[in-house]
Amino acid sequence: MSETRSSLLRRVRDAKDSASWREFVALYEPLLLSYVRSRGLNDHDARDVVQEILAGLVKAMPNFELDRGRGRFRTWLWQVTHNALADAARKKQRRQAAEDGWRQRSSADEPDRQWLTSYRQRVLEFALEQVRGRTQPATWACFERHVLQGHASKEVAKALGVSANVVYVNASRVLGRVREQCAEYLEELADE
Repeated sequence: MSETRSSLLRRVRDAKDSASWREFVALYEPLLLSYVRSRGLNDHDARDVVQEILAGLVKAMPNFELDRGRGRFRTWLWQVTHNALADAARKKQRRQAAEDGWRQRSSADEPDRQWLTSYRQRVLEFALEQVRGRTQPATWACFERHVLQGHASKEVAKALGVSANVVYVNASRVLGRVREQCAEYLEELADE
């Protein structure tokens, strides 16, 4: 029996030997699934762990040397399986902790303030992008410098070579377009 097993172990060192890998998987996958399930994993999680084990074996087997002085293959395979189970448990704990944290931080009925702020900010950014694409550069410059950057209209007028009234009119028109664009994406503009 051990001669056949050793022979199979030599053959699967070649990752391209698909027939030997099918034989290897047919031999060991049921053992791995049974063992992993016996450690409390459901079928889905058990299959995931076994797939990770097999994927790791594909990488490890080309360099694997059977050294009976150091132990048997079955002991090494058990250690690989044990490590994969420990990794799966750590992942599950991290996932559970993250899910618990989400539940504690958020209410199931209403979005939190951060979400609402981010949502409104993105709608405004998108509206600005849309309006800018449909606005003459000189008109946009009036709006951008006066409204977005907060410069005084006289300062903007001087920098752009127009009157302060032109700055007010252009900024006002663009602001109106931005508000209209936002209204298309926000259900309620007046909710704060």
